[in-house]
Amino acid sequence: MKLSFHLLTLSDREAMQAVTLNSGRRNCNYTFSNLIGWQFWFNTEVCVLPDAVILRFSYEGERAYMVCTAYDTLPPELVRALLSDSGGKLTVYGLEDSQLSALSPFKIDVEPMREQYDYIYRRLDLVLLQGGHLQAKRNHVNRFRADNPGFEYRPLTPRLFDQCRRLTGVWQGEKDASDTIDAERQVMETVFSNWESLGMEGGSIFVDGCMVAFCYGAAVTNDTFDICVEKADRNIEGAFAIINQQFAAHLPEQYIYVNREEDMGIPGLRKAKLSYHPEILLSFNVVHISMQYTLHRMTSADASLSVDWMVREYGFDRAEVETWVHDLHFNWPLSVKAVDEAGRVIGLLNMSDYRIEEETERILTDAPELLASLNAQRYTAVFSFIVAEEYRGTRLNYDMLMSVMPQLKADYDFLFIPVMHRLKTHAYWQRWGATEFYRDSDCIYYKLEF
Repeated sequence: MKLSFHLLTLSDREAMQAVTLNSGRRNCNYTFSNLIGWQFWFNTEVCVLPDAVILRFSYEGERAYMVCTAYDTLPPELVRALLSDSGGKLTVYGLEDSQLSALSPFKIDVEPMREQYDYIYRRLDLVLLQGGHLQAKRNHVNRFRADNPGFEYRPLTPRLFDQCRRLTGVWQGEKDASDTIDAERQVMETVFSNWESLGMEGGSIFVDGCMVAFCYGAAVTNDTFDICVEKADRNIEGAFAIINQQFAAHLPEQYIYVNREEDMGIPGLRKAKLSYHPEILLSFNVVHISMQYTLHRMTSADASLSVDWMVREYGFDRAEVETWVHDLHFNWPLSVKAVDEAGRVIGLLNMSDYRIEEETERILTDAPELLASLNAQRYTAVFSFIVAEEYRGTRLNYDMLMSVMPQLKADYDFLFIPVMHRLKTHAYWQRWGATEFYRDSDCIYYKLEF
């Protein structure tokens, strides 16, 4: 599986929401308006598959991913594709606790992020505020009603955006200046500029003709509405409580749940959100994933593996390859195979003790002095280096080579690497520091000095 990403734009909304709205994944990070609003901050890219939305972004200088699927787990083939895309260093944000068990075929390191847990409530609980556990919330709402008997609830529309900006400016003025505050302002402007095309809904509270609270959001799933922004005048008692209760009351009945997002680890915000007694405290994990495989030294019994792979990968004639494997006297104690947990061979590093002139006879006449200087040193060769398609771009190549590197450095002066022109591994060896010493119509010949 090959993943193709592009920069996230407004035109992706329909295709993405065809997956996310039906996914059952209520994480606020899958709300399209959040994604498009923060695209500038995270440089978010997207790959939309028939049953999954994959987000690729930059976080703290590292490449990271989020995955929203139409099923409960991440299929192994998708994880392998992500590993390949990530270069073998895969970090997935936002996986829920229930999704972790399906990752058993892989090596994982799980980091719970409590500050990113979403607070999800039953909408009717926010509307009715019934029960002793919500008595304090009813008191705040009742106090606001008593103090402001003529208050108005108004749906949020573009003609009210200037008042939202004013109230937000007051709210932000009480905060210390930071890049995040400026970013939040930019996100809000992006949402306001694309209000209808993003499918936004919002509400506001007015007292004596002045806005004292507002909120807005959008659907994250078909039954869950995400409150993206909520602002209120802190000097008016109960302003936060009334906008919370009134907006929930005016939401369409299709929304069973309301996601009020995370607490960001802020003690006061956590206390406030817990005080509403969420129905779901949605877990959020950062998962570092790597391939689960073991490396084994090959023996002559593995010769057929090399033949099969080279015929399949390179399209060589089988009889010719079998002759090569027999005649080139493989250095089996140095050759390595990688085996996954299912026992499938997923990679081969074939070493050989043959001489350079056996690989290319032309060097005998074209560059005899070069050949003499090379043969005066100790060397062995990489005859073939192949990994399964889904493991390309991971650390598997590196791990196989590193497993034999101490012995190579102890026993040889350089590694001889013939690479056919049409293969894509030239850059790989060049990054290692291998240098070209000869080429003919078939191959470029490199040496990697130790």
